[in-house]
Amino acid sequence: MIRQLLYRSGQLYEFTTQDMLRLLLQARAFNAQAGIGGMLLHQDGLFMQLLEGPVAAVDRLYARIASDPRHCEVRLLVRAERHMPLLPSWRMAWAEAPVDGELPVFAGVETDHTALDLLERAGSDRVAATMRAFLLGAPVPNGGLGCAKLMERVL
Repeated sequence: MIRQLLYRSGQLYEFTTQDMLRLLLQARAFNAQAGIGGMLLHQDGLFMQLLEGPVAAVDRLYARIASDPRHCEVRLLVRAERHMPLLPSWRMAWAEAPVDGELPVFAGVETDHTALDLLERAGSDRVAATMRAFLLGAPVPNGGLGCAKLMERVL
């Protein structure tokens, strides 16, 4: 059995494309060593991330992420055990939802279309459905984010 964990958070730190590329490279290297996989999604200043892997490793990583000062209102959406990962062999896939026809915020960070295809093929799986809805601009699960005022102060 593996742990599957899905959370969402608000962007508190102004990430550049280079910051995002660096974060993804570091996450992929760390996750490969820890046996963790998943996907990071971005949509209009919000993040959603799926983590899958050994229970203790996923829980430790989530605790570290939840205390990271670069984002706020980290909210756990799903914590479950599965026999197989939703995104096997993906150490950290990436996708960004464009906002109203605008260019992606992180232009130059390539979307992992194969991972998106896996989410699509997962059909009614609640984690896959939540992630697909997030990328389509659905309301963020478990209410809105209260960190917008914090972001204004940071900027």
